[in-house]
Amino acid sequence: MNCRSEWNQINYKNNVQMRIAAHCAQVLAGVKPSNSVTLGREDTTVFIQALTGTGIQRRLIYDGVKRCVWLLYRENELEHYLMIREHQEFMKSCGYNSVRLSDTFSVLCKNFRQYKNGERGFPHELGLILGYPLCDVEGFIRHQGRGCLFSGYWKVYGNAEDTRKLFEVYDLVKYQIMKQVQNNKTLAQITASYQNYGILKSSRNTVCPCCFNVTGG
Repeated sequence: MNCRSEWNQINYKNNVQMRIAAHCAQVLAGVKPSNSVTLGREDTTVFIQALTGTGIQRRLIYDGVKRCVWLLYRENELEHYLMIREHQEFMKSCGYNSVRLSDTFSVLCKNFRQYKNGERGFPHELGLILGYPLCDVEGFIRHQGRGCLFSGYWKVYGNAEDTRKLFEVYDLVKYQIMKQVQNNKTLAQITASYQNYGILKSSRNTVCPCCFNVTGG
């Protein structure tokens, strides 16, 4: 099945739950520690209600005049990912001196706001906070976004074979979750159906596609 062609047939532009599914399916399914989604300010109440009962945390990263950027995350998984020694060293090099998520988010929000106001460059540490592999975050910075091996959910500069398999899992859960929303399931019901499929505790934050069998009815 070509998941990408399938989900392109789904209309989600004006449906908040579907937009969450389209942009944050992987964190809902538990195969990625965090995702971001941009929504209109008028969608805030519906957005918060849609996450009720999911166990997914949220953090407002940028509060624009018309658009808001939200981070959806699984607290334990994101803390674990950012506590990896190499990741801590990278975050410190970006000006993050605390390992507490609340402190990390405070610095990220400040940096992102300054970026949107034209006061600094893009905060590339956001990639690591979104669970991207460190080699790809550093590769993007080093090569200024050029010369990647391939691109998908992010630009890939290393471990291409493993990342292709990971992207296949991401495609699969995105398709499954969008179909479930289309079939009028709530996000709480959907996240419960994936509760047995957690993020493997590895520095690559990968899962095995052949073991990932949720069908999503």
